[in-house]
Amino acid sequence: MFDVDHATRLLSENLTRSIDRRTFLKRTSQALMTGLMAVAAGHIVPGRAAAANGGPRPPLQSPVCNPPGPYCNTGGGILTGCHGGHCFEHLYGGKVLQCRVYYQYYQAGCWTTASTGGYWTCCDCECLNTGGQRVTTCGCAQFSGSPPPLPDGPGSKANN
Repeated sequence: MFDVDHATRLLSENLTRSIDRRTFLKRTSQALMTGLMAVAAGHIVPGRAAAANGGPRPPLQSPVCNPPGPYCNTGGGILTGCHGGHCFEHLYGGKVLQCRVYYQYYQAGCWTTASTGGYWTCCDCECLNTGGQRVTTCGCAQFSGSPPPLPDGPGSKANN
């Protein structure tokens, strides 16, 4: 009959004789550090944040912004030419133009607007030709389901 305890003891003794302790400890610590870095970077543990689940969902209405033109798009609908609330590209006259923040109307080029369930971060964009001249303007927006920070709210530097 097969004795599991005896086989386990023989296997562990043979394994112990064949592995150098320093090499074993070095490889084990490398594997442990790699695993910890992966956990810290969020590659192993499933994300619990809203961003890991696609981020907060915007309300069914259109963005609550008034850009100086249409919303930036690349032919796939509004906001397809944006990276979140940031200006990126816009399809105009059959060409995709590179866009950047446009500071004509707001000192920062962007602002927030309250909406049902959160707020919109809106940015004015200007789109340039290859020579660097403005050809058209558009706008980008991103919805956030969390309340905007209050400058004098609890935990702000003004109250500390």
